[in-house]
Amino acid sequence: MTTLIVGRFQQLSSADSAVRDLGRVGFLKPEMCLVYVNPHGQHAIHPVGGDLDESPGTHEASSGAMTGAAGGLGAGTLVGVATLPALGPVGPLLGAAVGAYAGALVGALKNMDENETQEPDSPPPREPGMLLAVAADAPARRDSAIEILSEYADEVEEVDGTLRDGDWVDFDPLQPGRTIG
Repeated sequence: MTTLIVGRFQQLSSADSAVRDLGRVGFLKPEMCLVYVNPHGQHAIHPVGGDLDESPGTHEASSGAMTGAAGGLGAGTLVGVATLPALGPVGPLLGAAVGAYAGALVGALKNMDENETQEPDSPPPREPGMLLAVAADAPARRDSAIEILSEYADEVEEVDGTLRDGDWVDFDPLQPGRTIG
């Protein structure tokens, strides 16, 4: 594993200019890797798509659903009793069922929304765009890579990784590096 200096670009022309200038100061093509990072949640890490095993907030949804269903059951039963003359004995049952369903749905969604916050210690997700990673195995090469990438890139970061013949073999789009500058 070596130190990689990584620049994030929105324009391919800027990334190409950085590659050209890096080549002029001695970086070889196998020491660089250009990859595209999809927007957060669209990395298709799992076979059915997505980045996570489950959606954030799903554990809290069940408690919200139970609370909402209980409240909806009571309200729906009252509405059903009011419709007793028109619907007959099925009115309270229908009202209770509709109320419980609606309450469960509202309760689950409300509870998920309240709990869908990012962990305080986790870094923000990496922004989408093209990443140019450069292997910087010496302090002088690190400084050159930072200087050139800072000129063209929207953001520059430093990560520990492995470039092998121009391929970033241990790249993880969910793990941003340490921002430089």
